[in-house]
Amino acid sequence: MTIRWSAWSKGLVLGAVMLLVLAACGGDEPTATPTQPPATATPTATLAPGVPTPTPAPATPTPVATPTPSFDAATYFKGKTIRVMANSNPGGGTDSQGRVMSAYMSKWIPGNPRIIFSNNGNKPLEYLFAGKQAPKDGTYISWNSTPQLEFGFEEDTEYIKRSTFQYLGATIDPTRAWMTYDPVGNLGAEAATKCLWDFAGQANTGGGEHNAFYLADEISDISEGAPLFTAWAYTLETLGVPFRYFAFDTVDTNAVLTMWARGDINTTVRGSLWYRFPLEQADWIPDGLMRVYAGMGPGELKGNAQSEPHCGSVLDHYPDEESLEIYKSILFPPLYVSKSLWAPPGTPDDIADALSTAFETAFAEDEAMVQKYGAIAGETPLFTDRVTGTAATLENEVRFEESIVVTERESTRLIEKYFPQYVSN
Repeated sequence: MTIRWSAWSKGLVLGAVMLLVLAACGGDEPTATPTQPPATATPTATLAPGVPTPTPAPATPTPVATPTPSFDAATYFKGKTIRVMANSNPGGGTDSQGRVMSAYMSKWIPGNPRIIFSNNGNKPLEYLFAGKQAPKDGTYISWNSTPQLEFGFEEDTEYIKRSTFQYLGATIDPTRAWMTYDPVGNLGAEAATKCLWDFAGQANTGGGEHNAFYLADEISDISEGAPLFTAWAYTLETLGVPFRYFAFDTVDTNAVLTMWARGDINTTVRGSLWYRFPLEQADWIPDGLMRVYAGMGPGELKGNAQSEPHCGSVLDHYPDEESLEIYKSILFPPLYVSKSLWAPPGTPDDIADALSTAFETAFAEDEAMVQKYGAIAGETPLFTDRVTGTAATLENEVRFEESIVVTERESTRLIEKYFPQYVSN
């Protein structure tokens, strides 16, 4: 039995060997498709304890040129609601102009989003909200009367620079006009044809009820040394023009007209009032009851519906470059644009570009809006585009920072000289 089993075993082993030989030599049977072998893990070098294992650098993919998709503004804004927030209370010029503008803008913004106009009269609070909390997706737009560069240098507004915002546009020429009421009656016969600088170096204007230019500002503006008060007083002093300056509780347009009628003052420095005279006092300019003695900058004063400005720009009549630069440092930063639109910091460029283009197109092509806006503002809108306004913001922010010391010095000096009652002992 044992011998038989050994022979059988030897035959079995021999057969297995023969099969292996045949398999190695190949045969006529098709070979089965082999399955993918499992990936072999790459051995990791063993490092000393506490030393992190280095991560192998990923393979560098072959670069493929992929075109940047274009921004579809119509698709993006469709169905959205855009809030235009005025940093003023209802009823004023900024508010009324913003409401007129907003009523027309839906049809000009691609996708025709809904426009809601709101008010936040606390200027620092609105600035801070826009700078930190407002959505950065094009659905929030600040509508401001002035650029407010000063907020970028104040602790209350967390030193958020205006240049970090996305400038979208501005609608009104910020240039101021020096306007005097009843020049012959208040300044003398020669005042009918002169300009502001023609009175330089004179002790008086040569006659009239006042015999000098009488101006007024609000008590708060004078006591705080507001830039516009400082700029006007600095101009009068530098040119050597006879003047007197007064402080009142309120010096808005209605108060100015009342003070003119009472004889309290004879002069104001404003922009929109010059353009509104043909509508509100149609006979004043033709009858010589109102005369513009200078354009006060920062740009060139334009003509209104009745007249070109009677005199040129005071910028061309400063006695020297040093005093002119001081004047520009005081005046230009707070006035380089007027009635301006801003998107929050971080708003993507393509969204800001689309919004800016929409506003610029509307002010160029929407005759009904321009006519109604002009009637409210008292002047034809003059849109300052995104490129120009962005560059001006950067330039004037630098100018403002450099001029803080100069402006404070001049305002303090002028207050001490002409309004000592507001100087703390």
